[in-house]
Amino acid sequence: MLLLTESAHAYLEPLRFLRSDGARVVDAMRARGARFPTASALADPSMWVVGLLRMSAALRRGLGTSLGLSTVLRLGFHIDVWTDDIGPGLRLPHPFNIVIGDGVEIGPGCTILHGVTVQRGAGTRIGRGAVLANGTTVLAGSRVGDGCLVGAASVVRGRIPAASVAVGAPARVVRASRPGEAAP
Repeated sequence: MLLLTESAHAYLEPLRFLRSDGARVVDAMRARGARFPTASALADPSMWVVGLLRMSAALRRGLGTSLGLSTVLRLGFHIDVWTDDIGPGLRLPHPFNIVIGDGVEIGPGCTILHGVTVQRGAGTRIGRGAVLANGTTVLAGSRVGDGCLVGAASVVRGRIPAASVAVGAPARVVRASRPGEAAP
């Protein structure tokens, strides 16, 4: 019986992050002045996409297949995610054309905008609370530090230190990030 319980916990682990994922969307709606932030969040595509990602990960862990949820993400949103190592509080404000390779670790509270590619590879890590802006590419083996803001169309190669703003191709640190700046 203990094995069944451990197996069930592993199977359901990705789903336990749904509450913090949803809370980030509700907070964003509240910040925009939505009269009914929870209702607005439920109508937001990012809420549905993150839910599908979490359910797909849980099914892959438990059954070895996502039962077509990955296909729905690919065909409906052009989102191709090969890793299950995504921390709580994921936010995808514009959930389209996103590729996250196998072996990538995404820390808690990250925000990923549309057109982002994070190449597969061991050691590729996006730190806690980082923001990857539109069209960013993170090359295999790169590390984006906690609280970083990576500007639009940047190409990350190597390491970006924590609490910094990096832009360009290749991405270079231009300044320290300001409090709250890396959490839209």
